[in-house]
Amino acid sequence: MAISVLMLAVCACGAGKEQQGKTDEEMARGSYNAESTYVDVMPLERTVFNKQIVCNGKLEACSKVPVQFAVQGTIARINVRDGQKVQKGQVLASLDKEQPLRQLKQARLAFDKAEMSLADRLLDYGYALDDTARIPADQKRVIYINTGFIDAQMALENAERTYRECDLTAPFDGKVASMKAQAYEQAGQLCTLIDDSRYLVRFSVLETEYKFVKAGQQVLVSPFMDSDITLKGQIVSINPTVDVNGQIAVTAQVPGHDALMDGMNVRITVENAVPDQLVVPKSAVVIRDNMEVLFRYVDGKSLWTYVNVLMSNTTQHAVEANKDRGADLNEGDLIITSGNLNLGDDAPVVMM
Repeated sequence: MAISVLMLAVCACGAGKEQQGKTDEEMARGSYNAESTYVDVMPLERTVFNKQIVCNGKLEACSKVPVQFAVQGTIARINVRDGQKVQKGQVLASLDKEQPLRQLKQARLAFDKAEMSLADRLLDYGYALDDTARIPADQKRVIYINTGFIDAQMALENAERTYRECDLTAPFDGKVASMKAQAYEQAGQLCTLIDDSRYLVRFSVLETEYKFVKAGQQVLVSPFMDSDITLKGQIVSINPTVDVNGQIAVTAQVPGHDALMDGMNVRITVENAVPDQLVVPKSAVVIRDNMEVLFRYVDGKSLWTYVNVLMSNTTQHAVEANKDRGADLNEGDLIITSGNLNLGDDAPVVMM
């Protein structure tokens, strides 16, 4: 009797373990679902691809001239500093005007005397100052020279010019750079004035890229210190000579900006439109098996597609199907552009 009870207990225990194991396996199968990846997609279209050449260049001010006094004297006042923006005609600095003013007064006095002498001499010939238009040219010249009027007139004009030039003014709108002079020094070069309304950009392209660039073509210019700033410029000249390094010098012009400076190093992007290309964002192409791959969205799953990247720019690829790998790619296909870094073939995906 005891043996029978023991056998029943063992069988019941074994059956319980089997039932428990079966329940765990079924629960595991029932709870397993392939986890879907959320992705962004875009329809594939044939469009214009902006092929790019990216190179380094240097900015150069279109106008950069030394500004200096035209007359001698002692600098009495300087009104500007390095980096200051000025307008055409603005007084940058002034000389001591005491002596030039005295000379101007003397010249005016001498001119007045000469004019009075001229009036007396004209009366001798029966003319007044207002009648000079009627005087024969040869006779008029002799009278003006003998009375000293011409000398006095030229001396006054020189004195007036010297007095005016005691104020050094800006020849054009621009920015002050490289200040050299200080107050109470003898007059000389004050500074350099830079026209910062526009800059030249000088850069080089390879001989093989010569046909890619042309005068009038648009370029994008960004300073290395702030790549978020992008300015549109235009190629103005191409040197038709290849240097010893196999490069061709190109010059573009770009509008001024507060972030730009003469001599600054910049990055230049030259764009050229190539029509009828299958264009995708760079994020759409990933590397699998050391080959370029993108994923198409088909019926809620990802389809692994080998491609060849034909051209690239900073944000996009122009692609074609890799026929050697049996790939197929057509306009209108939905291309996965995000969530594809760890994506596999035939994986469940959900469009966001």
